[in-house]
Amino acid sequence: MKKNATVIKLNTKRKMTSGEIEMSKLIFKDSIDYSKVWIHLGGLIHTRTGNAMTPAGEIYLPKDEYLNTPDYSKAPGADRHWFIHEMTHIWQYQMGVSNGWLAIKQLCNGGYTSQVNSVDSGDRELKAYDTDLVGRDKNKKFQDFNFEQQGRIIEFWFDAMYLQHVNPNRKHHQVSLKLQGYVEQILRSFLLNPYDKKLLPRS
Repeated sequence: MKKNATVIKLNTKRKMTSGEIEMSKLIFKDSIDYSKVWIHLGGLIHTRTGNAMTPAGEIYLPKDEYLNTPDYSKAPGADRHWFIHEMTHIWQYQMGVSNGWLAIKQLCNGGYTSQVNSVDSGDRELKAYDTDLVGRDKNKKFQDFNFEQQGRIIEFWFDAMYLQHVNPNRKHHQVSLKLQGYVEQILRSFLLNPYDKKLLPRS
C-alpha cells in the first residue's frame, strides 16, 4: 500500500433499522425475531439480476439497493413492498421453512426462468410469482401458495393497507387496492395469528 493512501472501509452488512422493524411489525407482529435479521451487500448475481435473495433468514441485496437505501421504511413505495416481500421469506425461515431448498425446486421447475402473462402482475412475470387471486386462485388458502406467491400476496396487502399516501399512482398500488378484498380473505388466518405454522408454504 502506498504511503498516505486513503483506505475506504465498506460495510457489507447491517442490522434492521428501528423504522424497518416497526414497518415489518405491521404485518408480522412479533412472529419474527428481528434481532437475528442481517441485511447484506449481495454478490455479483444479485447485482447483475437486480434481485434480492433471502435464502436462510438473511437478506442479500443488489449493490445499488444496499448502498442507496439505508432505511427501507423511508424508501419509495415500490422499495417498501419489495422489502416486505423479503421479510415474508424471513418469517417463513424463522418458522421452520427451508427457503433455499424451495428456491432450488422452483429453479428446477422453471419458476425463475419461465415467464408468463400473469393476471395479477402483468406480462413477463416469472412463473414462481404468478397469481390469479380473483379467478384461478380465489378459493385457495394461504398455505396452498408457494413461498414466492406468499411473498407477493403479503406485498399486495401491505401496499393496499399502508402505502396509500406513498406514490399512490403506482401500478402495483392500484392492483393492490383492486385485490384487497380477495387478499384479506386469503390472509385472514395469517392476520389473526402469524405464529401458526400450518400457514407455511409446502412448495
